[in-house]
Amino acid sequence: MDTVTQTSPKTGLTAAEQQYPLPPSRWDASVYTDPDRYRSELTAVFHHSWFPVHPSRDLPRARDFLTWDRIGQSIVITRLDDGSVRAWHNVCQHRGARLVNGSGNCGRARFTCPWHGFVYDLEGMVGAVPLRESFDEEALRGLRAPAVQVTEWAGWIWLALSDDVPPLLDHLGAIGTELAGYGLEGFTTRFRTSVRLKVNWKIAVDGFNETWHVPFTHPHTLAGLVMWRDAVLRISSPHSWMTLPIRGYTERAKATDDHRASHLCHYLVFPNTIFSCFPTHLQMWSAWPVSVDETELCAYEVVGPPPAGKTAEQWDRHNRRDWQQFLDVLNEDAEVINDISTVIGSLGFRGSMFNTAESRLTAFHREIARRIGEEEPA
Repeated sequence: MDTVTQTSPKTGLTAAEQQYPLPPSRWDASVYTDPDRYRSELTAVFHHSWFPVHPSRDLPRARDFLTWDRIGQSIVITRLDDGSVRAWHNVCQHRGARLVNGSGNCGRARFTCPWHGFVYDLEGMVGAVPLRESFDEEALRGLRAPAVQVTEWAGWIWLALSDDVPPLLDHLGAIGTELAGYGLEGFTTRFRTSVRLKVNWKIAVDGFNETWHVPFTHPHTLAGLVMWRDAVLRISSPHSWMTLPIRGYTERAKATDDHRASHLCHYLVFPNTIFSCFPTHLQMWSAWPVSVDETELCAYEVVGPPPAGKTAEQWDRHNRRDWQQFLDVLNEDAEVINDISTVIGSLGFRGSMFNTAESRLTAFHREIARRIGEEEPA
């Protein structure tokens, strides 16, 4: 006789599966406050990961360029005549001057150092050198601003600061497969904003990576939309994700076997970027470290084509309402998170303890500890 596998009517999990995959953990306050640890994270974590840094549409034409200034780095990103992108460190190899500011179109396909006139092409290679005969010619041969790994995928430009980071899709693993199912290359970035948070970057990531704060922080904006108790968490190291039923919508879409078509799916692309995906649109945000106790959160609304039954005008109104709701939710989160800055130095704050419903936070901190060569607390 065949064995019948029973599943939970709420989560769809079998008895062998887990809604919350990891045990509780505890972390000392120093993981958020220690300046030396912060510097180690920049080197061991941020210098060895991929990041989505700009929508591809920010470089729409050949010879367009932009500068990306984060985590102590300045990178020039350019669109070549063949449509591909290049990235390189925004530093003159003569005496360290900043080469490029802002964004625009470089019609002559060259950048000139504002200090001594070294000329660089769209790929960061040095061409003309004033007083060239006065330099060591061997030192000038093949001289370039160091290249940075760059690729385009899912409608975004991605950077990796180290050459030892594997190709993007290898880095993303199962998360890449998940995101690919949305067809994001056909989506459009409609809105964007940024907010400064007066806390360590990991507090910001922690704050957006679990759901059971929803009824307390967002009782009027979010609690009626997502069924937070039924979130199913998944660890896909170094990343993580979860699915949340959407009140009313998921029940109507239950005929589909694809959770991306019926649930809110929330992905952490390690270390600092979240894709919060509805079936037809998403919010994406990145928590960028500014200092040990300050973070800049950059957020975007990305939308697909109008779904069946909606006109372009109706879809536009829907997206504007959705973005405003997201801003309201973000403001509620920011208020709570910023208040942490007033007590982070308190003798009463000894650290964080994560329950099983915060398994994604445990996995996140474990990965950081592993990368900086720190033992996980017992």
